[in-house]
Amino acid sequence: MKILDIAMNAERALLIGIGGGGDIISTIYVKNFLEKFGVECICGGVVWERYRRDRKVGPRSLDEIEGVERISRTLGYVSGGERLGSITPIVSQVADFLKERVLAVSITEGVFTLKDDLQEFINASEIDIVFGVDAGGDSLARGNERGLTSPLADSVMLSALSDLNSILAVVGFGSDGELSRRELETYLSELHSAVYGVSIVEVNGEIIEFLMGVESEASKIPAIARNGYFGKYSFWGELELEISILNSLIFYLDLKEVYMRSPMARAIYSTKSIVEANEILNRMGIKTEYDLEKEMERADRITAAKNPSE
Repeated sequence: MKILDIAMNAERALLIGIGGGGDIISTIYVKNFLEKFGVECICGGVVWERYRRDRKVGPRSLDEIEGVERISRTLGYVSGGERLGSITPIVSQVADFLKERVLAVSITEGVFTLKDDLQEFINASEIDIVFGVDAGGDSLARGNERGLTSPLADSVMLSALSDLNSILAVVGFGSDGELSRRELETYLSELHSAVYGVSIVEVNGEIIEFLMGVESEASKIPAIARNGYFGKYSFWGELELEISILNSLIFYLDLKEVYMRSPMARAIYSTKSIVEANEILNRMGIKTEYDLEKEMERADRITAAKNPSE
């Protein structure tokens, strides 16, 4: 498998959870795989807590993270204990678990600035290769899938990483509940020549204990599957998936090839803000996680207006 050759010839890798929320947790699985080959890894993730945790709509900028060690406009280190309003962002929870600095990535500036900041960071940090890590596989979406609910962050990151020496690591094979297994199998088959290999999630008691205290079902399901869970699994009070050992697989793909097949990522290549990127996807008839959060915020305001004493 080509991924073995890549791992054996790399010295330092940057692993970025590209979908916001808890995708950064899935970088731990990729890190464990690469470290078997002696690769030094820096983990990172997009700072976009889901609305269930953070009632501010959209991704967060570095200015909003209390305690971040700023590197550039869109990148900064966290070491654990940082605050995002009233919560601890998941990037900080991962830093605390790993007991090492983790890269917080802001996509508020769109693709244009982030792309340049990433290139400068890679050069300064002597990074050989970048892994965009996606929990579930929605990064393979084309935009017309019925279950697709969060295409914006993935599209921004695919676009920002498309000119770099980068690999897409899809962890969990449908564990986010957005693309069906048939859709994933179809897209992976279409991308057959871009598939560099497959590994499997490895877990231990320490990782399981950490996962139980973090809100991210898409990154938790691969560990559950690796421990033998088979059958229906319900989460978020609204989704039900069929889980098997397949949910513990990690597919490694040529990120450039995935980008070229993504009309969403290609359409937002030159964007300078997340709002601009979102508007472009909206004009393509695509509803995003940003739109969903705005809807939830409006619903909260209506509820608060009807129940002012609460």
